[in-house]
Amino acid sequence: MPRLVDHAERRRSIIETTWRLIADSGIENVNMRDIAKECGYAGPGVLSHYFPNKDALLLASYQLICDRTNERIDASTHGRRGLDALRSLCLEIIPADPLTVTEARVAVAFWQRAQTAGDLRAVGRQALQAWRDRMLRFVAEAEHDGSYRSPERADDFVDGLLNFMMGLHITSMLDAHSMSGSRQRTLIEQALQRLALPEATSAQ
Repeated sequence: MPRLVDHAERRRSIIETTWRLIADSGIENVNMRDIAKECGYAGPGVLSHYFPNKDALLLASYQLICDRTNERIDASTHGRRGLDALRSLCLEIIPADPLTVTEARVAVAFWQRAQTAGDLRAVGRQALQAWRDRMLRFVAEAEHDGSYRSPERADDFVDGLLNFMMGLHITSMLDAHSMSGSRQRTLIEQALQRLALPEATSAQ
């Protein structure tokens, strides 16, 4: 009896292999034949059953990175609100552990390509907007709960924090030693302390 193929799992496996190759070699140096070989296939024909070309595979790869980040955010913020939830969200976005470092290396490669690829740019823009909306909601919750002081407008703070986290993707790639995971987490804490009232800060 022929072995049943889990097509969803095979598709994910192809994408994850693509991540590894991009992280190691760069997005322009990876082709469908390389990906097929790394997956254990004789040629790229198998890949075409799931992705008609490299652009489609790259788009799916970038989308899955964003989706998995959102899944981690959902899990880490479940049952939390206010600054506690905001902290959890930030810690899932920054590249502070082996998994998120790999994802960040791939994401940074996609950002460069997105300058001329509108579909990639749309995926990144949607992810940023979704994160921004959630961050604004968490800040509003903190204000409602009385654990938030407002040295600046909430949207200014959130935009600054979001762009700061995107910058950490770049600086951690360029100097992983100086911008380690622990250093990034410390910087996030310092940024959030700008919002927290003294009572809320001491309670953490």
